[in-house]
Amino acid sequence: MKNKISIKKIFEEKEEFWVPIEIANIEDVAIRVAKIQGEYPFHTHSEGDEFFYVVKGEIFIDTEDGTINLKEGEGFLVKRGIRHRSLANIPSIILLIEPKRLITKPKG
Repeated sequence: MKNKISIKKIFEEKEEFWVPIEIANIEDVAIRVAKIQGEYPFHTHSEGDEFFYVVKGEIFIDTEDGTINLKEGEGFLVKRGIRHRSLANIPSIILLIEPKRLITKPKG
C-alpha cells in the first residue's frame, strides 16, 4: 500500500484558492481537491460530467435552473454541457470527480 492521502493536511499547507490538486486517478477519472473562496466565472464542460463534494465549508453552484447549496458532506453532479459556476462565501474545501481530460476554463 502506498501513502495515505490527507486532504486536511494538503490544505493546511496550501493558501491559494481555485487551483485543484489531482490526488488520484482511476482509469480515465481524476479525483481532485480544491480550496475555494469567492466566485468562479460561469462556464461549461463539453468533455464530461463534474461531481462536487464539500469536504469542509459550504458552497453554492449556480446553474440556469437555479442555485444549489451544498454543505459539508453533500455533493452534486453537474452534467456535461450545463452552464454553471461555483462560489463560496467562506474558505471551503471541495472534492471534484471528473474526467482526467476535463480542464476548467471560464467561458462566457
